[in-house]
Amino acid sequence: MSVNRPTGASLTVPGLVRPSPSLESIRQALARLQTAVAHTMRIPGARRDAFFLVGDGVVSIAATTLLFLLVQGRAYFILPNALLAGALAATLVVTANIAFHNYRLAWVTFSLSDLRRLFGATALVVIALTFASVLPQFSRLALPNPVLWGMTLFLSLATFRGSKRLLVEPVFARADGKRTLIVMSSKHAYFLPNILRRMGDFDYFIAGIIDPDPNQVGNYEQGIEVLGTTDDIEAIVEKYRAEVVMVMQGPDPGFSVSDLYARLHRIGTVEVKTMPSLTDIIEDRSDLGASEKLCIHELTGRPPVTIDVKEMRQVFSGRRILVTGAGGSIGSELCRQLARLNPAGLVLFERDDSNLFNIDREIRQLHPDLDTTPFLGDITHTADLTRVFSTRKPEIVFHAAAYKHVPILEFHPDDAIRTNVLGTHLLARAAVRYHTECFVYISTDKAVNPTSTMGASKRLGETLAVSMNGLRDMRVMAVRFGNVLDSRGSVSTIFRDAITKRQPIYITHEDMKRYFMLTSEAVMLVLQAAALGKGGEVFVLDMGEPVRIWDLAHRMVELANLTPNVDIPILTTRPRPGEKLFEELLTAEEGTSATTNNRIYRARISGNTCYPDLTAELQKLEEALDKADPLTVKKHLSRLVANYQPDPCSGLTPSCHLSVTQPLAA
Repeated sequence: MSVNRPTGASLTVPGLVRPSPSLESIRQALARLQTAVAHTMRIPGARRDAFFLVGDGVVSIAATTLLFLLVQGRAYFILPNALLAGALAATLVVTANIAFHNYRLAWVTFSLSDLRRLFGATALVVIALTFASVLPQFSRLALPNPVLWGMTLFLSLATFRGSKRLLVEPVFARADGKRTLIVMSSKHAYFLPNILRRMGDFDYFIAGIIDPDPNQVGNYEQGIEVLGTTDDIEAIVEKYRAEVVMVMQGPDPGFSVSDLYARLHRIGTVEVKTMPSLTDIIEDRSDLGASEKLCIHELTGRPPVTIDVKEMRQVFSGRRILVTGAGGSIGSELCRQLARLNPAGLVLFERDDSNLFNIDREIRQLHPDLDTTPFLGDITHTADLTRVFSTRKPEIVFHAAAYKHVPILEFHPDDAIRTNVLGTHLLARAAVRYHTECFVYISTDKAVNPTSTMGASKRLGETLAVSMNGLRDMRVMAVRFGNVLDSRGSVSTIFRDAITKRQPIYITHEDMKRYFMLTSEAVMLVLQAAALGKGGEVFVLDMGEPVRIWDLAHRMVELANLTPNVDIPILTTRPRPGEKLFEELLTAEEGTSATTNNRIYRARISGNTCYPDLTAELQKLEEALDKADPLTVKKHLSRLVANYQPDPCSGLTPSCHLSVTQPLAA
């Protein structure tokens, strides 16, 4: 394989010497011996405690006898005195270890923190024997050198306690496993290789570590050499014939994640795997390592989003929170992340009983102590809203319920307006009536210069919600972002389904571009924006660079180890009703101002819409819904939404947009 080295890169790795068959056999035999030793050293229950009690006694007597012999010499050594002193020491050692709970320490995971407890017990025994030797009845048992004896005893006990780890620690890695390089993006990830090697089904041979910090090169971590930096990744992969590269993610990567992924995929012969950071695992965000998510970070050029969980907990802990559309992609992720922030109560408002059942069951399993209320209701029904607000009295409302599919709503504009506009109005009015403190409206980039009914209805809902800011001191804000990659019905899920079934992938135009973000990341920033908002703002999330759908389709096929237009055809269709080639996050008149979070901006909205005037127009729109045809409804909508340009194909049948042209070139 030919590799073009990066300019200025220096490779300081030794030459690779393949193990001979005989050495590999020895290595495998030693690995099997380790497994056998580990199996024979398993001592369960009370037998385990008895084993350690007897072992500590024997070690104490042996260490004391050895010290007497070494210090006194053969000429003055008296075995009975040494054995009596050892027996007394053993009694004190066992008593001290019981007091320090040292018989609760796991044998196979004995560590430095356990050594401190063992040292405390040993020091107590040394002090006790030193004072006892002053008494006449114990004079013949006086330790010849208490400090030296204490050191000998401590080292003997520590060796005994660490013996199993020394014998079964995975030193001899599988030589027949896949040759693997590990990329460390954080110093906190260095403990992970040892954990991986201890897994019984870990079928990888770790050839070395790659670290972005050049000062680490040449060091050994967990017995594995740091071979070079990320600048040398191509050359190291070739030198060590690596089959797999594992990227250990960290909270603050020291290199460009997207650039590294792109370079690894260009190599072509190496499999790339990612492991989430420990923080992501604890906070249940470990899904960021999935291949399609790796793909989107590569294409957008942005690292994964992180937030200060402690800060968010201060904002939402102890608050009563309601989430509408709780069973949808955004709503369910809002519920998951809010549940981790210790709210006083969480109301899951959803009109689909199956979706409500699923998210309620998930939240209850993960957070059994949380006051969770599944509420089956519709935001367009005043009675449902009155009942949930009067009984639960939410202090914070996240409004994620909406119709979202652009082509469908082009043929059902009345439903889009009833839910996305009038439903929002009813919900916000109920929030005002019951003294809700904060109302967060989830908006979309399709609301900017909309060409679709869906986008126009979301823009009108956004305008309406923000116009109600300050009513009874309620803070209202909107958060505007683009497509979420892993949401239900999103383009990535459609592509993934086609790839799984080995069916063609259809895109509506070769130059179609969209902003993408993961659902989990978008929700993190929504929570951050809600904490930042003073009221009346429209927040815009930094989505990175827009992604060409054509590129996304090709990258997802490649990540499945398939060839675009060979294994999976990629075909084009015509744009669907209401669909734009490019989405925008701001209008030409809007600008942004920075916030304390570099991924969140405030949109500078020109002019404030008067709420009383807007309600009068909404009344006219509502009256038109029951008697007007779709084209007339869209005309009413266009008078209320600036720059709304209805799709010229409105009113035609969906089939007029589904003809397929020739496959794209690979």
